[in-house]
Amino acid sequence: MKPGEIEMANFLESLKAPQCRRIVDTLHEEPLTEIQLIKKSKLSKRSIELHLLLLIQAKLVVKKKQNSSIYYALNMNLLKRNTDWFAKFLSNQR
Repeated sequence: MKPGEIEMANFLESLKAPQCRRIVDTLHEEPLTEIQLIKKSKLSKRSIELHLLLLIQAKLVVKKKQNSSIYYALNMNLLKRNTDWFAKFLSNQR
């Protein structure tokens, strides 16, 4: 597989779990700490830890250290690259 194909496969695989999709949905407005993610997503601490790891490995979520806190944010570059691929099919619909 080519690097772009691997990236797409990892992207899709990371969104397979509903918990991962909920985390992505929760992060779409702003970066959040783990505690904020737990409160807003209503997922357990263990579930957040497990699914954040999957999203980070797929590079869909990135960690950002700000002062003494760690924030999690969507990797908008990766998200755009992959959604652009899907968009080409939608724009060709008649």
